[in-house]
Amino acid sequence: MLGIRSFCSSIPGGTSVRRGRLLALASLLAVMLGYDARVSASPVLPLHTSGRFIVDSNGTRVHLNAFNWYGAESTDYVVEGLQAQPLNSIVATIKGMGFNAVRLLWSNQMVESNPVVGNYALTANTSLDGEHALTIFDTVVNALTSAGVMVILDNHMSNAGWCCSTKDNNELWYNSDYPQANWVADWQAMAQRYQSNPMVIGVDLRNEPRSPATWGGAASTDWHAAAELGGNTVLAVNPGLLVFVEGVSYAGDLSGVANLPIQLNVPNQVVYEAHDYGFWYSGFTSYSDYVNKITPKWGYLVTGSNPQPVWIGEFGTCNNADTCVSSSTGTDLGYWFTAATSYMGEYGLDWSYWAINGTTESGNGGGFNTVEGYGVLNTSWNGSALPSLTTRLQSVMGVTPSISLIPSTTSVSVQPGAPATGSVTIVPEGGFSGTVNLSCSVSGPSGALDLPQCSVPATEAISGTAPVNVTVTDTTAGAVARNISPRMGAGRVGGVAVCGLLLLFGSMRRWRKGFRALSAIILVGCGAIGFALTACGGSNSAGGGPASSQTTAGSYMVTVTASATGISSTSAQFSFTVQ
Repeated sequence: MLGIRSFCSSIPGGTSVRRGRLLALASLLAVMLGYDARVSASPVLPLHTSGRFIVDSNGTRVHLNAFNWYGAESTDYVVEGLQAQPLNSIVATIKGMGFNAVRLLWSNQMVESNPVVGNYALTANTSLDGEHALTIFDTVVNALTSAGVMVILDNHMSNAGWCCSTKDNNELWYNSDYPQANWVADWQAMAQRYQSNPMVIGVDLRNEPRSPATWGGAASTDWHAAAELGGNTVLAVNPGLLVFVEGVSYAGDLSGVANLPIQLNVPNQVVYEAHDYGFWYSGFTSYSDYVNKITPKWGYLVTGSNPQPVWIGEFGTCNNADTCVSSSTGTDLGYWFTAATSYMGEYGLDWSYWAINGTTESGNGGGFNTVEGYGVLNTSWNGSALPSLTTRLQSVMGVTPSISLIPSTTSVSVQPGAPATGSVTIVPEGGFSGTVNLSCSVSGPSGALDLPQCSVPATEAISGTAPVNVTVTDTTAGAVARNISPRMGAGRVGGVAVCGLLLLFGSMRRWRKGFRALSAIILVGCGAIGFALTACGGSNSAGGGPASSQTTAGSYMVTVTASATGISSTSAQFSFTVQ
């Protein structure tokens, strides 16, 4: 049989060349295995706390290097940036910078009214035109978590708008428009909404409780009691969620925890959250002076006799000069920023930078789509606003050079032989640069015929922080006729023709001596040729008409693998359906 198969593959029209072209299309909702490339660093979910650290289900330390992405809590009802770049591109850029988590803002008004988002905020993502706020919020969450970015849901405001002051009617976790019962019900709804997504790892119960909020005291202002109520509400839905509880005074004061800690029904799920900004300080002259100022407020939870998990949920600096990041002058924000990030690095604190945004929301500063003066991203949302700021944040992350792959298109159904295009994105992390080697493979249903074949460029050169898109091409077999008559295959017709010519040639020799012996040899040879050619594709179908061959219908998986010298290989998978 092996000899016959080899012979068949050499015949024009054999099965090995009967294939049309199909380009595999990626699925954004497929698992983003680039995140899994660093297997030792991938948390086993869900998370909990141990001592003063966040750990995974195996007890391995998980460090949150997060960013704040605002906009959905505002009257735009959607994260900013979708007017500038496709969602996938923004996620790839952020992931490439090394961030592994996001604090994603929402308001009670967004959840309860769920309005249609204005197209002005979606001009680079027109497929989302006409969609409601929660649908787009779901899309953003899925894009982030599929790329390996963990999500912390943050109840930022009651009424949609820009935060924060002591006169915006959002000082507490409730107000007359959205009373405490609504706050509890909305948290229950959000916990249920993302219960099936393990990459939604936590809830930030309320942003910056401020005067008149207190830690203890009268029920109407007691944030401690409200936090326990809200925490137990979400844990009743999903006991694997981390519960982030901010301090009072704009989350700058957690001193009350010393005597009145948060006690929830599920243990080891509380993370205390502090915020820290340079404009809160004046006159400190050294790193030790900075430490002395924060220790009684929240630093004692890090360095004291009873350490607790602490997350810096917001901190940020300007992005218009390098002195915003590092300076020897106390009047520059860089002086504070150096001290704050050094403290985080020294004690390995989890943190979330304010903000990733390149542009602002309606109701803030110059209005929608104007420059965000504290943003990591530029106004085009495709790179750093201030490289020294990005570099400093990466140094606090302690990210080692690596790469990841992210599917960058959605899956579709295709007919055998139909052309299409798809791609994956190579994201350099931790300063990686060099040559990436690429390969791909296809798997399909058991017993599938004419399994697709895929191809990718052999190598891609990576330099800088820009992600690189790679086209994936896949070839399938379309329907191609195998025979030319109801009764006789093309191979047998050819065999008969050859034999006929040989016999005719022989007959012209007028029965020369020995021809009868030669005729017998020719007839035997013709029989063998006819059998072999019939095995290659001939048919004697009783029903008549040509038979055909094509890729078996079903769902197939393409795996693209990337590797480079000095780092672990990483893979991304995406699926397509052959109808």
